[in-house]
Amino acid sequence: MEKRRPWRQRKGFFGKIAHIEEDWVTPTEYLPYIDALLGDIDLDPCTTYKANQEFIRAKTAYTLKEDGINIESPWFGTTYVFPPTYGRYSLKKETGKWRWAPRGGTGTSSPSVIWFKRLYKEWKLRNVSEALFFTVQPEMMRICPELWDLPVCMPAKRARLIHGKGLWRFKTPLHWGYFVYFPKLEYGFDQAQRFNEIFSNIGRIIN
Repeated sequence: MEKRRPWRQRKGFFGKIAHIEEDWVTPTEYLPYIDALLGDIDLDPCTTYKANQEFIRAKTAYTLKEDGINIESPWFGTTYVFPPTYGRYSLKKETGKWRWAPRGGTGTSSPSVIWFKRLYKEWKLRNVSEALFFTVQPEMMRICPELWDLPVCMPAKRARLIHGKGLWRFKTPLHWGYFVYFPKLEYGFDQAQRFNEIFSNIGRIIN
């Protein structure tokens, strides 16, 4: 049952998640549209075991243990990505790997930017055949201009994100989000029409 929480408690959760297991997960009302678009999902590279089992149900899921952003093996197949909603990433020069931290200064990037760039690379290499990217962070709209070469859906309503550990959500949502679609390259960008038809039911499509 959905719990109602006063603003004082909600304010404490806004952008302050104690552990990745508590991070927000995809709203259930989006799942039918994701399923209609992607069908069976091969890979969710940024999730928890609980979130994948309860919601996305990808055949392969990379959790914090597998470290999907730094994993050396290519991503593959039909992929769904919802990156962390908080924190910052910095690049460790010694290892060439990305390191997440709750806060960061100059030279750090939002999670959406780092995960989007990895997905875009895997898609261009055709390791990922088709993908859907969802985020609640606006920073990549400015930093990742390639985003605007892809179809984007801006839902009309705020995203009612689900708490990853307790599986509850706020009565009044705190975040707004958007979807970016990576169509099958072998069929060209005509595949975007299917995305338009499905996701236009929840918001405006920007092509």
